[in-house]
Amino acid sequence: MEPQRKSVAGPMAFSSVKSARKSFAVTSTYVKSNATQKEIVTVHTNAPAMEYKSFHNEKNQVYQGEVNLLSVIDTTKDIMCCKYTEDVNDLAAGFTDGTIRLFDCNTGNCTHTLVDDECRAYPGPVTTIRHRPISKAHPITNMLLASYVNGCIKCWKYKYDQCLYTIREKRQTLGLCYHPRYTKFVTYGDDAKLNMYDEEVQTQERAFYSSERKNITDGHTSRIFACAFNPKSHHELISGGWDNAVMCWDDRQPYATRYFFGVHICGEGLDFDKPGKQILTCSWQEKENIQIWDYGSCKLIQNITPDNQHSKLHCGKFVPQTSLIVCGGSDSNLLRLVDVNTKITECSIRNNPGGIYAFDFGTIRRKPKITETYKKNTEIQNTPRVAFVTGKRLQTVDFG
Repeated sequence: MEPQRKSVAGPMAFSSVKSARKSFAVTSTYVKSNATQKEIVTVHTNAPAMEYKSFHNEKNQVYQGEVNLLSVIDTTKDIMCCKYTEDVNDLAAGFTDGTIRLFDCNTGNCTHTLVDDECRAYPGPVTTIRHRPISKAHPITNMLLASYVNGCIKCWKYKYDQCLYTIREKRQTLGLCYHPRYTKFVTYGDDAKLNMYDEEVQTQERAFYSSERKNITDGHTSRIFACAFNPKSHHELISGGWDNAVMCWDDRQPYATRYFFGVHICGEGLDFDKPGKQILTCSWQEKENIQIWDYGSCKLIQNITPDNQHSKLHCGKFVPQTSLIVCGGSDSNLLRLVDVNTKITECSIRNNPGGIYAFDFGTIRRKPKITETYKKNTEIQNTPRVAFVTGKRLQTVDFG
């Protein structure tokens, strides 16, 4: 009889209390079938507004705008995070039972199951899945790095269902973030600290924390749920969490260099724009939950209220090379595509089966050859497909 935890190992969705049960099944899988398999990865059909209306209504989801449904995978376990593989052929999902499953983007079939004896003996929800940023210096490695609530960080060679190494932290590890250029990554958790590791030697290089001096704010005082590196800097990063503060760090010193208050982060709700001059915050609060900040001065640039749908947000990101953002949260279980310039919701999906805890961008579909109307000549055409987790469902959509 394998030992099992008797108490829940950290913060998670309410329904994940039963995560110690090891049974799993894909109860129903839906994949768009009116296009070739090759097109499913990169292309959608020309009339998204007319597709699968009956399927939308059946699942009690409310769609606004031009939303093209690509795939739906319903499971028997709550899903906490997802990530496309480096070649964007598979989609990895992290479950509350400590298992990572990879689903083929063409068929929806489960192709790999990543779990070892340690995960079976001490199951803890998977909090984040990442892979090293792809570049000429760092080609595709077919590896995924995952963090778990029980303090483990595991590197998986998913083609062979093999765990290459495990780093164990004495805390609840709530996430990780890769450096955009170096072979380094940062983990964060419930001890209000960030740890930086060298991936090549699997050793901790340094830590970032508060000095705990009186009347000085230079670090976090509660759980950290998000971290992002400045894309234009080798040394700068930001983090946010339950203490309602976003801290700005420089990896050449242990304490935060500056900060701003008023942002309650409960997921991956931090992101930099491409120039590294503005910060997007998506916070778990009813009002002022979408905000743009100036990175240099840490001053608020604007609040964005795109519609009258209230949703406490868990996650949000800038859409690359556009003025759009995608964000998701709980309450109305809403996923939005928002235009920052006009401050309106271009597309949305409401009444999902559960809160939107995480999403990931896939590939951009083939652009239309002829622009027929002004409405179609928008940046929505440049939005990649979005895979998101909602309760026990893994869903993929396309906009425009």
